[in-house]
Amino acid sequence: MSKITRPATTPATTKKTKPASAAKAKAAPTPAKGKTPPAKKAPAKAPPAKKAAPAPAAKKAVAKAAAAKARTAGKPAPGRAGSPVKKPAAKPEAAKPRPPAPPAEPVAEMESSRLLRQTKTTSSALAHLEKGIEFLYKKDFKKAHVELQSLVDNYPNDREISARARSYLDICKREEARQKKPAAPPSYDQLYALGVMEHNKGDYDKAVAYFRQSLEKHPDADYIYYSLAASLACKGTQSEAVENLRRAVALNEDSRIHAKQDPDFAELVGLQDFQELVGASRHA
Repeated sequence: MSKITRPATTPATTKKTKPASAAKAKAAPTPAKGKTPPAKKAPAKAPPAKKAAPAPAAKKAVAKAAAAKARTAGKPAPGRAGSPVKKPAAKPEAAKPRPPAPPAEPVAEMESSRLLRQTKTTSSALAHLEKGIEFLYKKDFKKAHVELQSLVDNYPNDREISARARSYLDICKREEARQKKPAAPPSYDQLYALGVMEHNKGDYDKAVAYFRQSLEKHPDADYIYYSLAASLACKGTQSEAVENLRRAVALNEDSRIHAKQDPDFAELVGLQDFQELVGASRHA
C-alpha cells in the first residue's frame, strides 16, 4: 500500500477569500493624476437651523459702525427698516449782493445828538413826574397839579411820561373839586355824639353847645334833653338843669328813674324841685 504525502506547496494556514465581485466593489479605483476623486453622495441631511437674530445692542453697534464708515466715505449710511434716511443737505444759495451802506459818520453824529437831547428832556420830565407823585402821596393836590401840568406843557415829546402825568392830573382835579364842595352839615345824631364825647372828657361847655345844636334839628328827642340837663348839672347851672330834665320826663317817663340813680345829678339832690321831679311817680 502506497504512503500518501501532502503537497509541499500547501500553506500552513489557509484563509478564506471573498468572491471576486465583492473584492471589486470594495476596491476603489485609483484616480488619475490632476483630478479629484468624485465626492461620495452624502445621505440627505436635515434643513440647517435658522441663525439667531443678533441682540439689539449688537444691531446698534453695527448701525453705528455703518454710519461712521459712511461719514468717512462721504456717503449716507444705509437706512434701517423703520428709520428715516437722511437726505443730503441742500446746497446753500448764493448770497445776494447787498446795497452799499451810506456813510456812517453824518448819521452817527445826528443820532448821538438826538439821543443826547432826548436824554436831557426825559430826565427833566421824570423829575417833574416824581415830584408830582410825591405831592399826591402827601395829599397836597394843588402842588401836585402844578408839577404835573408843567410836565405836560413843557415836555410834549416825551409821550409816555406825559400820558402818565395826565392820568395823575385827573386824580388831582377830582380831589380838588371834591374839596371845593361845601361839607354837608352834621346831623343831629352826629352833634349828639360829639356832645357825649365832650361830656365824658369833662368839657361841659362844649357838650352843652353840641346838645343845643342837636335839639335845634330834633326838638322832640327826650334823650337829648336828658343829656343837656346832666351837662348843665355838672356845670353848676342847677335851675336850667332841672328845667331840661322836666322836659325829658315829659317826653319819656323813664327819664325820671334814670335821673334818680344818675351820679351826674348829685348836685341837684338837695333841691326841692329835683326831689319832687324824681319822686312824683310815688305820689301819683
